[in-house]
Amino acid sequence: MKLKEHGSIKNGNFADLVIFDPATISDQATYTEPMQYPKGIDYVIVNGRIVIDHGKHTGELAGKVLDGPGKK
Repeated sequence: MKLKEHGSIKNGNFADLVIFDPATISDQATYTEPMQYPKGIDYVIVNGRIVIDHGKHTGELAGKVLDGPGKK
């Protein structure tokens, strides 16, 4: 999408990170209860802010809408 300052982990850039244990990660969603967080995801960091901390949502809403070159 040719977005500058995205896709690399370095000072001044925007980065999203997911820290998980591949040995314990598992989906908990079912057809009757689809909105379940997976197990084994310890942290999610969006634009430098912790959104998931020890598997629990922190209330942070750090995401941004990304517009690529196709937006008119």
